[in-house]
Amino acid sequence: MNIIYTNHLVSYIKRHLLTSAPFLTPFKLLNAAIAAVEMQLGKLHCKSRPINYRIDPCTACNIRCPGCGAHQEKTKRKRLLSLSDFKTIIDKIKRFSIRAALYDSGEPLLNKNIYKMIGYASNRGIATSISTNFTLFEPNKHLDALMESRLTTLQPDLDGITQETYGKYRIGGNVETVKTGIEAVVKRKKETGEKYPIVEPQMIMFEHLMPEKEEIETYLKQVGVDKFTWKPDDWGFNPAQIKGAQKKKVSSRCIWLYLSMMIRPDGNVYPCCGKGLNRFAYGNILEESLDEIWNNKYYQFSRKLFTPGPDLEFDPEMENLPCHNCKLFQKARVMKPNQAISNPVE
Repeated sequence: MNIIYTNHLVSYIKRHLLTSAPFLTPFKLLNAAIAAVEMQLGKLHCKSRPINYRIDPCTACNIRCPGCGAHQEKTKRKRLLSLSDFKTIIDKIKRFSIRAALYDSGEPLLNKNIYKMIGYASNRGIATSISTNFTLFEPNKHLDALMESRLTTLQPDLDGITQETYGKYRIGGNVETVKTGIEAVVKRKKETGEKYPIVEPQMIMFEHLMPEKEEIETYLKQVGVDKFTWKPDDWGFNPAQIKGAQKKKVSSRCIWLYLSMMIRPDGNVYPCCGKGLNRFAYGNILEESLDEIWNNKYYQFSRKLFTPGPDLEFDPEMENLPCHNCKLFQKARVMKPNQAISNPVE
């Protein structure tokens, strides 16, 4: 069993780079090494470029998980990433990109071009992964396309072995559909001898799910998945909820600001995949180059927040950067509050 935490550089490398081994090149490895050194040194202007990209193909979802904002009123404007825009993005990042995670706020399988996207990235030397509720996967319609796309890692959600348990969180989903899909992919891999995709079901450590934990693990071992992962509820923000797990010490250096980039369907770039970040884009990859975005004033100021030194002078332009309210990484300094005082009119 894996319990994943990606706040540490070592954990990050194990999770994202080792599974991408077939796509590594000397240049990409050198760039990754420089990025790791620049992160440890707290460089503000980076010579390296991000190695891991999260590209959101769809902001809509077909089920209604209570903890997800995809179906909420404030996020009801839905977007699909077009295939042409996706190709533009890949062509801009392919020199440095080791891995592209094609998912974030919605269900990636809602994008009808998802398998073409995966194939395009794979053919340009980029490892790919999708995290999916897998309820839209129909083996007789989609299995061939999935296998031909050369997807690197498939992470279907399996939050329950029975419909009663599964449906408490995955509202509107059918657990039997998910299980049938997992079984079909594993079976095809065994028949063809293919190594990919790595099938890695993932479960969230909900309290209501724990009574089925052993049964879920037994089922997955019998099916023959490559591995499976238990994810902390709310990604470690409430570690007390996680029995038998210890939250690892969090570095003051933000991995995202040195190694990763978040890209939405409209091309907007955000510093990470944290909740509520849509209010401030750091650039647009469809309109700007990777170089222009990666070392712009927003990225450099954000990196400065996690670099030891005196508090920063108030800058109204930087006031709304989401990094100010980061919950995962310990900020090394803060921006001084606005000292301007307005005189009341009597």
